[in-house]
Amino acid sequence: MALAQSPHSAITIVDDGSSGAGVEVPLGREFELDLRANPTTGYTWRCDLADPGRVRLKSRRFEPSGSGPPLRVGVGGTERFVFEATGTGTERLHFEYRRGETGEPARTYELTVIVHP
Repeated sequence: MALAQSPHSAITIVDDGSSGAGVEVPLGREFELDLRANPTTGYTWRCDLADPGRVRLKSRRFEPSGSGPPLRVGVGGTERFVFEATGTGTERLHFEYRRGETGEPARTYELTVIVHP
C-alpha cells in the first residue's frame, strides 16, 4: 500500500505491468492511476466502480509517450485516471483493457483503495 507523505503531496499509482496495487488515501484527496495504453489499436481502459460513494472519477486523459504529434498510429502512452476519495472505507476499482464491449479483455488491473479520515 502506498501512503501519502504530506497533505499536499500527489498520490500517483503507476502501472508496473502487474495485475494490481493498493493505496491508502485521506478523505477528500485526489489520487491518480497511470495505466499503459495504446488507443490507436482500438483498445481502451474501462473502469468499474463497485461503490461510487467512496471514490469518484474526476477525469481521464491519454498522454502519448515521447515527443511528436499525439495519437500517431502504433505509438502508445499512458491513460491517466484522476479520482477523488469521497467516503471512508475500502473500495475496489476494476479496470479492463479491451476493444469493444464483447470478448475477453486483453488485460485487467485491480486497484484497492482504502480511504481514511
